[in-house]
Amino acid sequence: MRMMAKLMAGGVLALAAATAAFAAEKPADTILLNGRVHTPTGWAEAVAVRDGVIVAVGDAKAVDAYKGDASTVLDLKGATVLPGLHDMHAHLLMAGLQQYSCGFPYGAKPAEIAARVRQCASKAQSGAWIVGGNWVGAVFGKGEQNRAFLDKVAPNNPVFLLDESHHSGWANSRALALAGITRDTKNPEGGVIDRDAKGNPTGVLREAASFTMQRAIPEPGDAAKRAAATLAARQMLAQGITSFTDALIAVDNMKTLSGLSGEGIIKQRMRGCVLWSPGDEAAERLIETRASYATPRFKTDCVKFMLDGVPTESHTAAMVHPYPGTAADDPKAKGILMVPQPALNEAVARFDRMGLHMKFHAAGDGAVRAAIDAVEYARKTNGWGGSSHELAHNSFVDRADIPRARPLNLTWEFSPYIWYPTPIVSVDVRRAVGDEMLDRFTPIKEGLDSGANVVVGSDWPVVPSVNPWLAIETMVTRQSPGGGTESIGAGERVTVDQAIRIFTENGARLMGDRDMVGSIERGMRADIIVVDKNPFEVAATEIHDTKVRMTFIDGELVYDAANPPPLTVE
Repeated sequence: MRMMAKLMAGGVLALAAATAAFAAEKPADTILLNGRVHTPTGWAEAVAVRDGVIVAVGDAKAVDAYKGDASTVLDLKGATVLPGLHDMHAHLLMAGLQQYSCGFPYGAKPAEIAARVRQCASKAQSGAWIVGGNWVGAVFGKGEQNRAFLDKVAPNNPVFLLDESHHSGWANSRALALAGITRDTKNPEGGVIDRDAKGNPTGVLREAASFTMQRAIPEPGDAAKRAAATLAARQMLAQGITSFTDALIAVDNMKTLSGLSGEGIIKQRMRGCVLWSPGDEAAERLIETRASYATPRFKTDCVKFMLDGVPTESHTAAMVHPYPGTAADDPKAKGILMVPQPALNEAVARFDRMGLHMKFHAAGDGAVRAAIDAVEYARKTNGWGGSSHELAHNSFVDRADIPRARPLNLTWEFSPYIWYPTPIVSVDVRRAVGDEMLDRFTPIKEGLDSGANVVVGSDWPVVPSVNPWLAIETMVTRQSPGGGTESIGAGERVTVDQAIRIFTENGARLMGDRDMVGSIERGMRADIIVVDKNPFEVAATEIHDTKVRMTFIDGELVYDAANPPPLTVE
């Protein structure tokens, strides 16, 4: 026993000597002191970072050995330090470009929309496109939303406005003509052209029909796209987002993001998902050449499937059971499943065999089931070992499908930014599905309880803000930011600890980076943030107002609230 004790004591002394030697070898680049540092084992006071790696976590004494003449020492004065946050579903270029467009507030009334479009038209050259959004179908009276409405306020310009979900669009007559959409145009596969009593297009286009219109709009120039993506990335850094997935990429977008990442202008760790549909040759070519766009912080290994639409008045989310009140012969009684199951099965099996990651847009429970069935087919065909493919949104999930995800190594990706009382949920979604289904809207607690990995994605700019603190609060309260009397799916509340883990550890795990980031401990890369509020100590209804003071990626200070970069359109 004495010999064992001597050996153990000798080992401890040797470890201490090795640690001291390691510290003396090269001082830390950055030391954070006097903070409230959240670690997997509790709270610490200080962090030391060298060459982008966390080399010490503890009290002031623990990091003192790493202090050198060239070390930057920051006194946090009690501020909280957390791991960097992961947003697993954003649209970076769209978010940036939308800020330069003809936008108006969510829920804007018809008169407000008319005034805004008229204003945009007055500043545009004759014949120039006017694009923007985001309208809410529920604000219009029956038949009020039509092409003539927009013709009147912008008679000399083609106009196209996206709705709150970005799954429907609204065009005037000039835009319809340029896109070649007439009364004789058939509904595209997976889309609907709304028509009046005489069969003429009203101007409202659903899903694939909206995409047809978008392809007619001139692509922004490279300079405009670079400026937009840079602005949006900076805004995410200002919210503490150090890692994200761009959930819908085409070839031109891929080039822009790859270039900005490679040049170090976009700082975050990114994953890009190529939008794929049956017969899309451009998507197939982009998937084949994906490796040429990858950078050290940009993964190009993801394929995106748009399986359905949204559960609003459009009735385009694919459901297991018919929407309440729909007629038996209504072609959209159960929504729209955009990729037939046999084609989906074969595509998922093929991409899974290639080692690619897949993200499924699945808002309705019918689409969620189709995605799970396809992954089950891939596992049976290819065997175990594929990526932890991602079910995105999951606004509604049949109870029978909740326990199926974990055995298939599937990840639930929920959208917390729209699960509290908002016009899109309280009005549009409620009218479409009824009160009973809304009780289980975005069932995140059920996902956690099943043992599967659970992550979150903002879907920005489909939602007006990329603020993750708003999301963290409302996943805990299921109420409007700041609290309120109304809640949506109160039984699906999670704890603050669960919410933070979802945004940090779980997101890093899905990105395949959990060995490097997701927690603050020795040996991890220094993707960390400093915030003015401790979410574990303030009232839950105050979390949405959290302000980020500093954001670090690989130890580099990439956002400093005391000296911020431009964060608005100049």
